[in-house]
Amino acid sequence: MKEYWNKAERLRKRINRKIHEIRLLRQRAEGMNDSGIIDMPKTVSPDHSKMEGTVFKIMALEQEIQETQAEYDALIADMENRIRQVEDSDARDLLTKRYLEFKPWAVIASEFGYSVQNIYRLHTKVLEKLRVDESS
Repeated sequence: MKEYWNKAERLRKRINRKIHEIRLLRQRAEGMNDSGIIDMPKTVSPDHSKMEGTVFKIMALEQEIQETQAEYDALIADMENRIRQVEDSDARDLLTKRYLEFKPWAVIASEFGYSVQNIYRLHTKVLEKLRVDESS
């Protein structure tokens, strides 16, 4: 599960980083059009090659986001399938909150009305049961 958690976090961060890059590129592109600047003198011939390069970068980033999102979605679908197979409803809820909703342990403990230590114990038991079920 830890490998899943780490991979999901890496994918989420990669997607968010690329979205941020796109925002910055779009802001830069808007500046190339001199939009919003009324009393500044306009350039006689705007640099279309810079604008074109920026558009291509944005398109490439959007494609990378789609690919990363597809990988992330497949990872989530696999985890949902694995969690669905858990018979104990509390264990399913715990796994859902942690691995699909990405909630911190303290929030999960609060929602269950348990201490964080009890949540850790329940989590450990659930993981041990999953390992036993997977190996048989």
